[in-house]
Amino acid sequence: MMMWHRTVTDKLHASDLFSAVTLVGAKIRASIDDVRFLDIYFDATSHSYSYALIDLRLPYPGDKRLIGWDDYPHEGAEQLRQLASHPHHFQRRAKDGSWIFEDSPMRGEIEQEIELVISAIKDHLQR
Repeated sequence: MMMWHRTVTDKLHASDLFSAVTLVGAKIRASIDDVRFLDIYFDATSHSYSYALIDLRLPYPGDKRLIGWDDYPHEGAEQLRQLASHPHHFQRRAKDGSWIFEDSPMRGEIEQEIELVISAIKDHLQR
């Protein structure tokens, strides 16, 4: 197991938010319950990342992300290119299912950022 996997897995377990934390291929999956989980992808070479809260109950075909942070440029998303943090961004679902993009402090420093992700997910679930 790579060092970042171990550090992140330990922090996810310590949060008491997740019922299970597993390695699925190159990503970490932290399950909240049977239908909600956090998928974490990280490339230690490029520091490219994706932290996505998935809810399988969402009605959107092929994309069950509820909120997330990543550095993917999302071609065609003009709102994203206007962000000061571009290509780094936070995205969340609007009530109509469209994406709302916001600035993000994330920069692919996963061992530090995972604390922010856990905190934001706890806040989101309490709403």
